[in-house]
Amino acid sequence: MRRACIDQSAAACLSVSRRRVLAAAGLAVACLGIAPTRGKPGDGGDPPGDAFRVIRARVAGAADEWAYEGATARPLLRVRRGQEVKVRLVNELPEATAVHWHGVHVPNAMDGVPGLTQTPVAPGASFDYRLTPPDAGTFWYHPPLDFGAQLDRGLAGILVVDEVTPMDVDLDAALLLSDWYLSQRQSVDIAVHTNDIAVHTNDRLRLRLVNATRTRALTVRVDRHQPVVMAIDGEPAEPFTTRRGRVTLAPGNRVDLFIDAVLAPGERAAIAVEAGGSFVPVARLVYATTPARPAPRPDPPPLPDNPLPRQMDLTRALKVDVRLQLAADAPGGTERPLFSIKRGRAVVLGLLNRSDAAMAVHMHGHHFRLLDRLDDGWKPFWLDTLMVPAGESDHVAFVADNPGKWRLDAQPLAATGGASPGWFEVT
Repeated sequence: MRRACIDQSAAACLSVSRRRVLAAAGLAVACLGIAPTRGKPGDGGDPPGDAFRVIRARVAGAADEWAYEGATARPLLRVRRGQEVKVRLVNELPEATAVHWHGVHVPNAMDGVPGLTQTPVAPGASFDYRLTPPDAGTFWYHPPLDFGAQLDRGLAGILVVDEVTPMDVDLDAALLLSDWYLSQRQSVDIAVHTNDIAVHTNDRLRLRLVNATRTRALTVRVDRHQPVVMAIDGEPAEPFTTRRGRVTLAPGNRVDLFIDAVLAPGERAAIAVEAGGSFVPVARLVYATTPARPAPRPDPPPLPDNPLPRQMDLTRALKVDVRLQLAADAPGGTERPLFSIKRGRAVVLGLLNRSDAAMAVHMHGHHFRLLDRLDDGWKPFWLDTLMVPAGESDHVAFVADNPGKWRLDAQPLAATGGASPGWFEVT
C-alpha cells in the first residue's frame, strides 16, 4: 500500500492499492490521483500574501516519468472564481517546457504556447503565470502539444475553480486519467491505482473527471449508480442522467458528475475505465456503516451560470472552414492566422476532418457551442475540446471575446504523428 494525495490542503490522503493488467503496446493507463475535500472551497494551500505558488517540472522516480513537484497529478490548485492564480513554473527538466491552462480564459500572454504567446522556459529557468479565472469549473494544466511527449510522460495537474457560493454537496473529488508512453518497451503491465472514496448512504458526491491523455478517448463507468452530468469542459450544462452510468471524454475533456450515494451502508461500487476492450476499476465508492441522512436528496438544480453569452447572432457571424489533416499531409508554415476577427463578433467554424483518424480539436482562450447537424440549433452545453470523427465534419460557434493570438490544436487519435496546428487572432 502507498499513499497518494493531489490536494495538499486535504486533511488526509487516500489509501491506494495496486493491481496489474495487460495493456496495449506502449501504453500505461493510470488513475493518477483522487482527493476528496469536505473543507471550505478555495482552500488550495496557496502561500499567503503576494507570493507565487512554486511548481517544479522535474523527473520523477523513473527516467520515463516526469511530473510537477515530482509526484503524479500534483499539485491540485484550487481557488474561488475571480481569485488570482499566481504560479511560478521552475523547469528542472532536461529540455524546455511551458504550461497551458486548458480551458481557462486566460490573458493571451499566459496561455503557454511557445512561439505564439511566450518564449519556451529553458532548463534551469522559470516563468511566472498570473491569471484570474472568470469561470468556475474543472480545468487542468499541462505542457502545450508542441511538447506532447512531456504530457505522455505524465506532466499534468488539475485546477479547480470553485463557485462563489459553495455547492451543496457532501464530497468533492477529482480524478485525473492519463496514459503514459513508456519508451524501450513493446508491451507493458499497467499499474492502476484503485482509490477508495468513503461515502455515506444519501451523500451527494461531486466527481470531477479529467481526460489527461493526448490521443485517447476514455469511457468511464460508475457501477450501480445514476450519475448526473452537471458540467462539461468546466462550463455548466443542463443536468442530464448518464446512460448506463457511462460518460465518454475526448482527450482534454472534463465532466463534472453529481453522484447520489443510494446503496445500503457497507456496500461498494466500482468506478472503471474502458481499456483494451474491458473495464478496469480505478476507484471505488466505499459506503460507511451509517447513513448521512434518512432520505435521499432532491434532484440537484443546475450549476450557476458562468459569464458566457446566452445568445449569439449567427446571421452576422464570420464563417470559416478549417481543414483538419495530419501533419504529413498538410502544407508547411503556420505564420499566417487561420482568420483574424474583431473582438465581440461571433464565429461559425467548420471543422472538416478529411483524414482517416478521428481528431481531438482544442480551442484556446474560448468556449464554443456544438451546432446541430440537422437544424439551426446548438447543443445545450459549452465545450473547449471536441472529437471530430474520421471523414466527418462538425460546426461550432463562439464569440471571439478574448483578444490575442489563440491556438487551435488538432490531435489525431490512435495515430502516429500529429496534425497541422493553426491559430486565429482576435483584435
